[in-house]
Amino acid sequence: MKKETHVLLIGYSKLARKRIINLFIKKKIKFSVASKSYKGKIDYALKQYNNYEKALKDSKAKIVYISLPNSLHYIWAKKALKHGFHVIVDKPICAKYSHSLDLVNLAKKKNRLISEAIFFNYHSQIKKSLEIVGGKKNISKINANFTIPKPPKGSILLSKKLKGGVIMDMGPYAASLQRIFFNTKIIERKIFIKYDKKKLPIEINLNFFYKNKTYDGKFKFDGKYKNQIIIFSKNCKVKISRAFSPPEDSDLYLTIYKKNSINEKKIKKDNCFENYFKKISSFINKDRYSQSYNQILVDHKFRDCIK
Repeated sequence: MKKETHVLLIGYSKLARKRIINLFIKKKIKFSVASKSYKGKIDYALKQYNNYEKALKDSKAKIVYISLPNSLHYIWAKKALKHGFHVIVDKPICAKYSHSLDLVNLAKKKNRLISEAIFFNYHSQIKKSLEIVGGKKNISKINANFTIPKPPKGSILLSKKLKGGVIMDMGPYAASLQRIFFNTKIIERKIFIKYDKKKLPIEINLNFFYKNKTYDGKFKFDGKYKNQIIIFSKNCKVKISRAFSPPEDSDLYLTIYKKNSINEKKIKKDNCFENYFKKISSFINKDRYSQSYNQILVDHKFRDCIK
């Protein structure tokens, strides 16, 4: 973040309040906020808007961060790109692959970055886990389980209109695991999807088979909370217990299972969103956008495999 950064935040979501704005304040990054629903004063915000279009026309920001309900991601990301901003979008970036492709092509035309904000893997526990198992080449299996209690009535997660459901909410995590740990050709897949009464997907169980590797995952609304990844190699396995939402203010522990022992490895507190934002800022400062473009399209193609 060598060059001065100014971010226009469109939307005032829980994530925006809990992680994004806190980082901007901590790092003294200029930010403005456009929110139609929040009427109060937002501390440290350079400007506040109650109209998204006006914010895009008026703001002198360099980056727009879209933190709106899923159904609004595509339209406002596209408008932001047309206005010449670099754009970061909360996951999932879009509901349709054609929309993700449209945004990437527009970003290329405008020579701007667009990024889907998936950042759990920027926590140091992922890097350390890979080191312990000896790198990607030694991984034989990944098992993931991200289960949350039933969302409350009225939650965006359970809204068909706002593009909720487990595939949209957790599908980006499921897709990113394939890219992070394997990034190789899928030979066979088995997928089970459970729907609620409104025909909204609330649980996915997936099995992907590669040459000499497997990936099993459960992503579910309405169950006992679990948030873990287990990485298997020939000589050991490593369990990450706060995998997809690692806290930024506390130490974490990896559990390492070997033939005759079980040990814990302390991981010092780390801020995965800060690490992600640094990487994105470096892409912008160096005009290097292809990695971000590719990640969006690779992940969305995988997410479409789940449907």
